Amino acid sequence: MEQRFEEIHQKHAWQPFTQMKLAHMPYKIDRAEGVYLYEGDRAIIDAVGSWWVNLFGHCNPRINDAVIQQLNTLEHAMYAGMTHEPALMLSEALSRQSGDALPRVFFSDNGSTAVEIALKMAFQYYRNAGQTEKCEFVALKDGYHGDTIGTMSVGTRSVFHKLYEPLLFDVNHVASPADEFDFASGSVKTEACEAALKDLEAMFQAKGDRICGFILEPLIQGAGGMKFYSPEYLKGARKLCDQYNVFLIADEVFVGTGRLGSYFAFEQAGVWPDLIALSKGLSGGYFPFAATLATEKVYQGFYSDDRIHTLFHGHSMTGNPPGCVASLVSLQIFEEMQQNGIVAELEQWHRKLLINLMEGPAGKHVSNCRYIGSVAALDVNLDSGYTGNFAPQMLAKSIEKGALIRPLANTVYLTPPLIIEEEQLDTVYEILESSLKEIVGGV
Repeated sequence: MEQRFEEIHQKHAWQPFTQMKLAHMPYKIDRAEGVYLYEGDRAIIDAVGSWWVNLFGHCNPRINDAVIQQLNTLEHAMYAGMTHEPALMLSEALSRQSGDALPRVFFSDNGSTAVEIALKMAFQYYRNAGQTEKCEFVALKDGYHGDTIGTMSVGTRSVFHKLYEPLLFDVNHVASPADEFDFASGSVKTEACEAALKDLEAMFQAKGDRICGFILEPLIQGAGGMKFYSPEYLKGARKLCDQYNVFLIADEVFVGTGRLGSYFAFEQAGVWPDLIALSKGLSGGYFPFAATLATEKVYQGFYSDDRIHTLFHGHSMTGNPPGCVASLVSLQIFEEMQQNGIVAELEQWHRKLLINLMEGPAGKHVSNCRYIGSVAALDVNLDSGYTGNFAPQMLAKSIEKGALIRPLANTVYLTPPLIIEEEQLDTVYEILESSLKEIVGGV
């Protein structure tokens, strides 16, 4: 049977972000439970949450039970001209989670589309208002927002997207506020933040009458290299967007739904954006499911007697009931975890284990160790980009030892499910350290 699977893979598979000619046979995962993926009888700790989606463990009994019950009641119904209880309850719950600052919820299928919807909302709002000159976007350098044409356009032209540049629309990029992490205080330095706010202000001064939206990933620029920045930047950006009448768009596909300790990363700045894109952990990692949250102001820009002001966007599986139910249960689990300080405790485990790593034999090979909530990251002192050898070597070596660790170029990050236990996280760091010691000398 294993030979049969290999034949099927070689004849038919085409995996994402993978040069299929150079790639090894993928690991065939047969089942999963808690923090573990199982290749046959071999247990592998999912130290990256299966691309940042899994927050509450694989095959979580509470989510499983709720989804099964929903499947036995209503698996799907068109979410246009019809509605259902799971969608209504989730809309209300997400609005409540924002303190009703963003009460309007538009469902979709994945992070890229959730972001693209936010871009379309910001653009069309001003079209509906007759302000057609406000048609441009501002985005942070080193940002990443997805792989559709619109989201690639607002992302940095990195190795991921440069090939498609002829297809992309022009965007105004401003300096990133990302800075070094001050391990002593457990916070990010603010020098780059201050300079980046000046750069943003200069952009608005020059083109504010043309800018409809400013998009960013709050607190961590994920795929750009797990680059951290201070909440102070979000406060300053909110003030400038208000001053120049620009919608502030938060791409919380990675950092939202509890990953950083608060349900929305933006909460940590004490202000709110105008639009929030959510996916990945929204459904606990169970479904291709996403939501774009909007302020009442944005919604009212489409609420009209003129049908041309309609937001002409939709997906066949929008508001999928099992996805809504999984998201509702995930939100309940997170609220319980927050009350019990689970993410704060996980953050302290990261801190302790990063100190051990820095002080150990592998410490000389790493720099800029950093952590926030369930996320930890470090840079390996190598010149190995996104197409280099280090990342695939670390992936193979770590899985061989029993943990899934998949670096971004030379940045190693850990985003385990929030349910991970201290001993399990200890094991992940032991595997990380031993893998580094074996790899670095030969890269």
